[in-house]
Amino acid sequence: MALTLLSVFTLVGLVLSAASGWALSHALGGSVTAARHIAVAIPTVLFSLFTQSMVLFFFIGTGKLLKEAASKRPDAAGRDFILARVRGFKLRTSALCTFAPLSALATGLLGVTAHTGKTPVSLHLVAAALCVLLHVVAFGREVVAMAETNQLMDEAATALPPGPEAAAP
Repeated sequence: MALTLLSVFTLVGLVLSAASGWALSHALGGSVTAARHIAVAIPTVLFSLFTQSMVLFFFIGTGKLLKEAASKRPDAAGRDFILARVRGFKLRTSALCTFAPLSALATGLLGVTAHTGKTPVSLHLVAAALCVLLHVVAFGREVVAMAETNQLMDEAATALPPGPEAAAP
């Protein structure tokens, strides 16, 4: 629950940062300054780094616990089922946990270069849009995977692999 809330705060920060940047580039009302945009953007990038690192550690820690639970299972099918689920969770989330905060960091660095005139502002805008999109995708996949991981943690001692009828289309 806490990781989900942190991810929501990160998404809100990204949207606020993007909105303040857009307003800055369009000089809406003349009240949006670069300092305000930067004051929102820098903590948001740091929050993204922190949050995605914690999500990654969640899957590392629960993966270790689930592997230990699988090793205690007397049935090979149960062990293989749990280990396959753990691999599936990591496949769905590890790359996103890595690239979402990197996209935020790259967007911030492009913002610095756009502010100094070294790169076009449009490059920073595209990077910001892709960063928000990547965080939204990461949020969706991570929340589902965390819920499934928690359920598997509760059922690890008794979880049974699906039967042949569940595998048929």
